[in-house]
Amino acid sequence: MKIHVIDNAGQIEPLLLMAEAEVAFYIDEIRALNAADQDKPGLILLNYALRGADTAEYTGLLLNASPASNIIIIGDDLPSGIVVNCVMAGAKGYQNSASLAVYINRMIRAVAAGEAWLSRKLVASLLDAVHKNYAGQDAL
Repeated sequence: MKIHVIDNAGQIEPLLLMAEAEVAFYIDEIRALNAADQDKPGLILLNYALRGADTAEYTGLLLNASPASNIIIIGDDLPSGIVVNCVMAGAKGYQNSASLAVYINRMIRAVAAGEAWLSRKLVASLLDAVHKNYAGQDAL
């Protein structure tokens, strides 16, 4: 599986140096977007710190360039609302960077098997957002 890592903090790279996958690292979001369009990676690990509040929008751009890619947001204790916005934009999951080293291999295997990577608490928040959106459409 091809994995693209988009991380300007250098936080994710050391954890993937021994990965049994084709891994490419990017610190520039434009180059990463072009590479996703060209390579169509199976997995993209995106550090939230790179784009901050624009991460959900950037997730959408990545998926436009590579629709079959699975995107996981990596961040430092992100509020559930931010993660839900990223998932609603197309991300397949979120991993707190503090515990990334513990879960990275399990996360890669799970996402490669077609699973989402979210805590149960985040799934509940996501369902609340979906229900809220559905109720809003129902009122029309």
